[in-house]
Amino acid sequence: MRNWFLKQLDKLGLDTSNLKTDVELNGHFLEFGESENIIFPKELDNGNDWIIKEWFFKKGQKIRPGDVIGAVEDKTQRFEFESFVGGKLNYFKKIGQKVEGGQILAEIIGSKNAKR
Repeated sequence: MRNWFLKQLDKLGLDTSNLKTDVELNGHFLEFGESENIIFPKELDNGNDWIIKEWFFKKGQKIRPGDVIGAVEDKTQRFEFESFVGGKLNYFKKIGQKVEGGQILAEIIGSKNAKR
């Protein structure tokens, strides 16, 4: 919903820079052949079972810097992770799968027409 709202303001020619996060303003799109891994932080690996709760995008879908792409949960916490780069999403973990610190959850892949 937030991204849709920002797009509508942009279409009207209004300045939305004060509404955007640093990642949305300073992130970049990957070039064709580049990729970047999304890794579950070791700092969150507290001995509890972390599970992939949801993906907000489908495999192969284009994402933009600042997009929240997925969520993991343990018994008491939820962690949503965002991409700092734009490109196409490819994830390796399915909803319901357990994850541990340092594991690669997904990758963002640059493509010839990944930009906006």
